[in-house]
Amino acid sequence: MRFGKLVAVVLFSILPALPYGTGVLQIDFDEAHPPYMYEKDGAAAGAYPALIKAAFIHMNVPVRFEPKPWARALHEIDIATAGVGGIYKNQERLKQFDYSEPLLVETITVYFRKDHPINYSRIDDLKGKRVGVMLGWSYGDEFDKARKAGLFTAEGVGSDAQNFQKLEGHRVDVVLAIGESVSVLLEVYPDVRYSDMPLIQTPTYLAFAKSTNRLDLLKRFDQTIKAMKASGEFKKILAAEFAK
Repeated sequence: MRFGKLVAVVLFSILPALPYGTGVLQIDFDEAHPPYMYEKDGAAAGAYPALIKAAFIHMNVPVRFEPKPWARALHEIDIATAGVGGIYKNQERLKQFDYSEPLLVETITVYFRKDHPINYSRIDDLKGKRVGVMLGWSYGDEFDKARKAGLFTAEGVGSDAQNFQKLEGHRVDVVLAIGESVSVLLEVYPDVRYSDMPLIQTPTYLAFAKSTNRLDLLKRFDQTIKAMKASGEFKKILAAEFAK
């Protein structure tokens, strides 16, 4: 694409080369969070891998993508062996990781059974409930604080499908999920409903451990994403991924 060549030329003419190693950079993605990021035929697929891949091609920076269980992806950024795409911020993570500018905003919704409705409007409405969550996920500082305080019981699994199975089987009272990720599941489980008030709307980012000193790389990445948005490429990638 002509735009890709132009961005690469401009960036390399005004920005210094990376000051760290020559090896291929690894970025991990959740293997079970479609359409945003998921595993397909052994590779990372979805909106975040597609957007980040396009940006790194423009930047002419070699990169390897790995789909992982989310808890494992978080472990690898913790030990500074990989970056993570599509991650949320919270107070604890801000101490450990450096972040890009926001990529997208995800809306986490409260799902429940039709025969046991929940009028969710604030975190206290989950008091005493069994809440189905995804392993390794943060649902915002307010939720994380209430979870640690024991306001409710959070039960983690590896996929939305598992959570909806537990909801159907009355093994949890509510499930937290993102609408775009569970639209197919709502067809499978027609008795599931959701609250009009979301639990949280939260931006997503590309992040690396502070110890890896990737701030210059993240600055270049942000500039590239900005150029992709201006050209329309960013929007086209999203449309293609969400149409799959």
